[in-house]
This record gives sequence, C-alpha cells and structure tokens, in this order.
Amino acid sequence: MARDRFHKDDGRPRYQGPATVVFPDGREVAVHACLVLRLDPATVPDFSYDRHSTWAGSVTLAGDDDVDLFDAAPGILRLPDGRESEFMATRGTRESGCSGLGPAPFG
Repeated sequence: MARDRFHKDDGRPRYQGPATVVFPDGREVAVHACLVLRLDPATVPDFSYDRHSTWAGSVTLAGDDDVDLFDAAPGILRLPDGRESEFMATRGTRESGCSGLGPAPFG
C-alpha cells in the first residue's frame, strides 16, 4: 500500500539539496537543506523583514564537521548557485531548524 507524501504539494516554493552555512566568524560547513517559503511578502499588509520570516526549514551537517549549528545564530545560508540569505538556527547541533531573516535564497 502506497503511503501519502509527508508534505503534499501545496504550491509553495521549496528547496531540498546541498547548501553551505557560513558562521558569524567566517567558518563554512556543508549542509543538506530542506526549506519552504512560508509567505509571500506581497500578501502581507505592512510587511517588514524585521517582523516577519518568509522562509524556514532545517539544515543538517553533510559531513563529520565538529561544529554546533546552533552557533550559526545568525548565519548565512548559501545555495550552490550563489544565492544566500541570513537565517537563525533554532535548535540542534548536527541538525537544526532555521528561520529566514530576509528574502528567501530560493523560489
């Protein structure tokens, strides 16, 4: 019996794949990112990136780096095509939730 997908296609832009986390001190580590666009800024009256997070998801260390992803608060998430955005790590060491601080680097 086939199982339903965990995330049904809701039409929101998503990114799943490789990325790089840049820590505040300049260190960089490879991660796997699973991200989703939470809202379209054009649909929120009086939208402000200071008050609203437009994207969120999780990042997981891709290698055996001895770092704590929670130390990337705030950090930069860079995708392979060079697009990047600031984010806050929200929990975890090898796997962390993330909440975007500004325009999404995907979608």
